[in-house]
Amino acid sequence: MTMAIGIAVASWVVFGSPGDWEGDMRWIRHGLALGTLGTISLGARLMFPDTGEDESSTV
Repeated sequence: MTMAIGIAVASWVVFGSPGDWEGDMRWIRHGLALGTLGTISLGARLMFPDTGEDESSTV
């Protein structure tokens, strides 16, 4: 669900209303874009946690 929300907001930022935001509002648009990248990354980490079991202990 987290990834779906991130992808939906990212799609809205790219294709939706924020395209005409100018001036200081563009910083909000960039913040939303970076936030959606973080949300998608968090969703991927929740689905595929890094347990460290695949790594060998003798390197």
